Order: sequence, then structure tokens, then C-alpha cells
Amino acid sequence: MDLLPQELIGDILQRLPAREIAVCRTVSKDLRAVIDGRGLLVVHLAPRGLRGVFINFTGQDEPYFFSRRERAVPRVDGELNFLPEIELVREALHHSNGLLLVQDWGTLFVCNPATRRWAQLPSRSSKGFGDTEHLVFDPTVSLHYEVISFAEAPRKPKIPIQPDIERPSWCKTSFPEYTDEEIENLPYTLRAKYDHEAQIKGSVEWPPSSHMAQVFSSRTGQWEERAFVREDDVTVTLMDVWSDPWGPEMSYKATRCNAVYWQGAFYIHCRGGFVMRLSLLQQKYKVIKTPRLDNVFTRPKLDVDKFLSKEGPYRNKEYCLREFQKEHKYLDSAKPSMHFGKSEHGIYYTALLWYQLCIWVLHEASECHPTPEWELKHKVDIGPSFRQHYTREERKEIMESWSLDCGKEGSANQIDCGWDSDDDSGINVEGDDGSSNGGVYYCNMSRHMDLLGYHPSKEIVFLGNRFDGFSYYLDSSKLQFLGNFYPEGCVHSLVAFTHESFIYTPCMHDLLPNQKKNTTHD
Repeated sequence: MDLLPQELIGDILQRLPAREIAVCRTVSKDLRAVIDGRGLLVVHLAPRGLRGVFINFTGQDEPYFFSRRERAVPRVDGELNFLPEIELVREALHHSNGLLLVQDWGTLFVCNPATRRWAQLPSRSSKGFGDTEHLVFDPTVSLHYEVISFAEAPRKPKIPIQPDIERPSWCKTSFPEYTDEEIENLPYTLRAKYDHEAQIKGSVEWPPSSHMAQVFSSRTGQWEERAFVREDDVTVTLMDVWSDPWGPEMSYKATRCNAVYWQGAFYIHCRGGFVMRLSLLQQKYKVIKTPRLDNVFTRPKLDVDKFLSKEGPYRNKEYCLREFQKEHKYLDSAKPSMHFGKSEHGIYYTALLWYQLCIWVLHEASECHPTPEWELKHKVDIGPSFRQHYTREERKEIMESWSLDCGKEGSANQIDCGWDSDDDSGINVEGDDGSSNGGVYYCNMSRHMDLLGYHPSKEIVFLGNRFDGFSYYLDSSKLQFLGNFYPEGCVHSLVAFTHESFIYTPCMHDLLPNQKKNTTHD
């Protein structure tokens, strides 16, 4: 069979109607094509390598793009300037193989930042369904995409406000429901009735045996309801969901649960300590419980003498003791943050706490192991590596290879770093070992470490510390500084902490309409 030249294939693709595609022989790095015996064009389209990270910051009205400073083609519009003007607040909801799901207040868009093509999704009924939508797109199977949203778990019952019980004036205006402190002071009979009701409702299994979802398909241009049937008996309960430390009650502090597409299955990380593995074609799902975090992390030991040793002209003994007590309180209240993603070996589950990083890899069920199992692949305390970086005398002289929103076309701060597309980590693995030249320097570490995501094909973790971006190599335990991603114009870091992030891999082929501001699926 004769292969078509890449230029001709690209021209044909622009003229083709929407159709299914299959895999065949290689023509280029991301495009395969051939004419089969029936005269049909058969192509394989694969996303390109890692280009950057889309980040939502709390308090900011649009997502930012943290990416390499290079002049690679295609040039990604990280600021999404091709979309209609922002109405109120725009945020990235999900990424899948080059397509980005974006929400502008109540309007959903699916767009391609590399091709600048986009489509606005029609409105849907939100009754009974959560505000977490996920995008499913695999260009090696089809250029069509789907957006899926499952029915949300019932909320934990709340004690209704009692008109005969006086509340503080500040609670009336700020909290429409009882605070935890107020609940403790309510009459025992009222609390007992509430606890009994919550216990009964919380014992219900979740997700249900038939789990409803709303699904938008680009093939039909419409939303429809689908029922996904559970294949096994593994379940959790609503009480597990309510007890999740990062549940919906955490408000803006609770990031969305991520979802990834891997080898024909769609995995969704859910509140309550489990993952749903969806078979989209068969409309079935399995429940996979996430790893237990008991005794995984080692609590840092505090030495009161070290705090007292900081006593001086501007810090008396009482001040040092208060700092010691504050640190103790933080350690008591701290809870691990979880991240769900994919990398070289498939599905990865990550927990972070006190600069300690624990990573599990999922092994699917097999003849030897009838149920899916998590293997603890990596466990490390990265605190010393961060301190080593921040105490380096020449730290400010390190070149920043990544920057925020450098994907903007015509940006003045773009430079050519000689990046080779075959090495899409964008990082010099053989760089400086980060050793200090001696002496003690100010350490600008924060108490919280962000996990920005995983390299899609290499075991590299992208981390954030006080808006500084780093890459961490699992095989060598090397930490490499990338650059700063502090959002321009923000006056206070507490207003703009990293809320959620999505690794971005460009894909040049899709069925999205060309950029016309009146183009929708309606």
C-alpha cells in the first residue's frame, strides 16, 4: 500500500467530513496514513509532547499557562485569546489529549489552544448533577469528543436553624448554617436526632449500582442521560464521601477530582477514597479504592529549644513560644492532599504532606491478582532538596526556562532555548547538583507544596513551592528549578494560591469549527 505525503494528508484532512479513524503505518511522528483496499483514508493522530501546565488560581478570573520559553511550533495560545471575551470568571475544567474544557461562568467551551479552534456547548439541565465536568478525547480512536458529568452524591443532612435558639449576629450574616462550634452548644436531643438521621442516610452505598450521568457528544451535538452499571460489589458509603477531608464542604479549598483516559478506559477520582473505571462503550464501571494513608507520613518533630534560640532584639521568649505553638497547631491540623494522574506506567495516585511525597501505581486485575492493586512506587521527603535550592548563594542567577503565559503570540519575553521536540521534558537533567557553597541563607520555603502534574510519558513530577516551579525525577530523585509562576497583577499570594492544574499536550487535529465567535453546536 502506498503512503501519502504528509502535506497531501493535511490537505485532505481539512476537506474530510467527520468520520471515524483507525491506526496504520507511520508517516511522521504524530501522523500515520494509508489508503486501504476500499479507497478509504485511514489515519492515526497522536498528541505531541508536553508543552506546559494550565493553572487555575483562587481569586483570579482566568487560567494561566506555565510553559517553556521556546519558539516551538505550534505556538500555543496559553491566554485563550481566541475565545469570546470573558464574561465573569473563566477557568479550565479539564484537559484531554490536546483539547481543553473551559467554563466561563455558566457557559462551557471545548477548545484547542494549538489550533485556536473552539465550540460552545449548549446549555444542559443541571438538576441532580454536580458541577464537575470531564472531557474525554482520544484522537487515536476518534476525532469526536465527549463531556461527562455524573450525578452528585447527596449532601450530608444539616441541622435546620432553630428560630428559638439565639445566634451571634456575625453568624447570621456570614453563615446560613450552624458552625461546628454552634453545633457543639446545641441541645443534646437535637444533636442526637441529627446524628441518627446522618447515620442512617450515610450507610447507603455509593456510587449506586446504576449511576446516572449527563453526557455531551460532539457526534450528536446534544446532551443525553446515560446509566452506567456497576460491574462488581466494591462500594463505599455516603458517610465515606461526607468524611472526605477535601469534600465539597471545603468550598474553594477543595479542588476538582481529576480524571484521565488510559488504554481505552476513563478513570475518575471521586470524593470518598475511590476511583471509577468507566467503560464508555459498554456503559459499565468498576470501583477501585484508593490507597490507605494510615502511617504513610512521618510527622516532623519540633524542638522547642530551636524556637527559643531565635530569641533576640526583635523576638522575645514569649514570641518564640507562640511560634512554636502555632507550628504545633499546624501539624495537628494538616492533612494530605491527593493528586490523580497518568504517566509512563499508567495510573498514578499521589499524596503529599509536610514535603513528603508518596506515589502509587495502579496494577489492573489479572489472573494472578483478581482485583486491582496499588503499588507504592516512591516515597521521599523533598524538604531537604527544597532547602538546598533556597539556600544556594547563586540561586538568583539560575536561568528560568519556564514562565507564566509565555505561550502568548508575540510575547516579548520569549526566547529560544534550543529545545528539541525529542526531549519534551524541557529540563537539563545533567545540570547543577544544587549544592550550597557553605554559609546560611534565608530559606523562602512555604508550608505547602503543590503538585502541578506528571509528565505524560516520563516519570517526572512537576511541583510548586511558593509559586516557584520545579521538576522532580523519580529515577534519580533530582529536583530541578524551572521558573516562577506568580500571577501578574496579584497583590497578595494568599488570594492566588494554586487551586488546580492540568498538564497540556498539544494535538493539531480535531473536528472543532474554525474560530468564529458565533459558532456553537446548537
